[in-house]
Amino acid sequence: MTQDNALNTQDDSQGSSAQRMFGSQAAQYATSQVHISDNRLTTLQRMISEAPTAGWAVDLGTGAGFTAFAAAEYAGKVVASDLTREMLLETRRIGGERNLPNVVVCQNQAEALPFVSDSFDLVTCRAAGHHFIDLGAAFDEIRRILKPGGALVMADSVSPEDDSLASWYNDVELRRDFSHVENRKVSVLLGMLESRGLQVVEKHDERTYMMFNDWVKRTATPDSEVVSLRRDFMSATPQAKQTFLIQEQDDDIAFAWPSLVFKALKRA
Repeated sequence: MTQDNALNTQDDSQGSSAQRMFGSQAAQYATSQVHISDNRLTTLQRMISEAPTAGWAVDLGTGAGFTAFAAAEYAGKVVASDLTREMLLETRRIGGERNLPNVVVCQNQAEALPFVSDSFDLVTCRAAGHHFIDLGAAFDEIRRILKPGGALVMADSVSPEDDSLASWYNDVELRRDFSHVENRKVSVLLGMLESRGLQVVEKHDERTYMMFNDWVKRTATPDSEVVSLRRDFMSATPQAKQTFLIQEQDDDIAFAWPSLVFKALKRA
């Protein structure tokens, strides 16, 4: 499969929310410091380095490719997979600048992977699972394509177990980004993995620190919604402010989303 052909495996005409959002904002994500490097990527890279020797790896929801680039140091070949063509063009450009010939791109949905079963040593995914329309189907596909004993190394934002906090969190994320699907609770994620024979062997609670102005700029949130979101952040309950570390800073707002970083192995 050549890189040119790989960009034609998914028809953009389906016009999904993710394609509309990330297609128009691909350049923003290619320069976003949160996506270029954060504590989750550092943890992921260590887990990747300790995973079974990876001949072939695939990074799902790769965006501008930064997790794929991290995996490229340890895998013979990395497939950077994403639904959005514009994101993959950024991946190809940046990968070329970094001289990473072992990274190729493939346009497809995480819920319908065009790969042979039991063919990958490693699957990675960072900051993308909450955009997958059917995360369960994506986990089914991950299990299918992994070799027995292969590793899934994943990081994603997660909701608190408290229903009211989870509801507030998902509400503000959806209003800011119409491609958002759901930040799942850790208990839900772990149950989904266990039921599919993906055994979590390491997990860490992390935080992703952000600033409000950059957060809404990255998704081109309409001005009227920015005003509403800013008001809701500042009027959040004391419990929400403590959980998400919400703090006003001059004309901006600092906050932190909870994340889970884990490694799971496919049971033989």
